[in-house]
Amino acid sequence: MQNPPSAPSAAPLAEVRAHDRVMRYRREGAGRPLVVLRATPGPDGVWPELDAQLATCFRVITPEIPAGCTDVARWLTGFLEGLGIDRVALLATDACCLAAIELVLLDAAQIDRLLLVPAGLVGDTGLDGTLATSLAGVSVPLLVVRRGLSAAEALPLVRRFLGLDAVRRPAG
Repeated sequence: MQNPPSAPSAAPLAEVRAHDRVMRYRREGAGRPLVVLRATPGPDGVWPELDAQLATCFRVITPEIPAGCTDVARWLTGFLEGLGIDRVALLATDACCLAAIELVLLDAAQIDRLLLVPAGLVGDTGLDGTLATSLAGVSVPLLVVRRGLSAAEALPLVRRFLGLDAVRRPAG
């Protein structure tokens, strides 16, 4: 008996082994790598239009963080090493935002730019700047876009920050 076809946003699971662990993830699209950290697997309601746009310009990698993982930043470091990639853009939502900041502070050389999408007041959105480590002397561009912002307001900020408009422009 065949399984019913999965939804387009549900890419098949892939696996990578790092530090004697099997780490699972979903991969969609092609291009520069973009790692999306979500507390729960699958789309989580953060602007579905964004998910569709990201996969047209990036190789979107969404790891499945193991249940009970107490050090997501270190787990993610091993995951990126297992994939053999560095200097990735990192998008983190809600509960994963702190782990993403920790990763930048622990190993800023792995992250090219950091986009945080926490819950909170829309008035605090569009904050941008850099995270810099005092030990490594590396700065990582940072943008905070609150989840409560409408897709029409959020998408232009995210596109500009990730360089989507510069990656691929429609012909004509």
